[in-house]
Amino acid sequence: MPADPAILERIRGCPFARGGRVLVRFRADGYSLFARRSGVPLARLRLTGEGDEVVLLYPSHRGGWGPPGDFGAVAMPLDLALEQLRTCLSRPTGRVRGLASG
Repeated sequence: MPADPAILERIRGCPFARGGRVLVRFRADGYSLFARRSGVPLARLRLTGEGDEVVLLYPSHRGGWGPPGDFGAVAMPLDLALEQLRTCLSRPTGRVRGLASG
């Protein structure tokens, strides 16, 4: 599945990504988001192939990417995934994990 310029534009238009603070890379049917200054992985938006639905994944303590919480990966509209990511990144701890309960 190729990269979609409209989805990339929506990701880059989010408050947490404005001003070039987040590096977005398209790889293997999804978009990986990294902190531009540190290179720390923030999240992955894996495309499902169903419209603008994505699966929101976070860096796993085992390496790679994993779903938040204990219930596995859940597909959601891109806007909802970006809102959850924005909420998580704006928390004082700055931690990405533990978003499942919103």
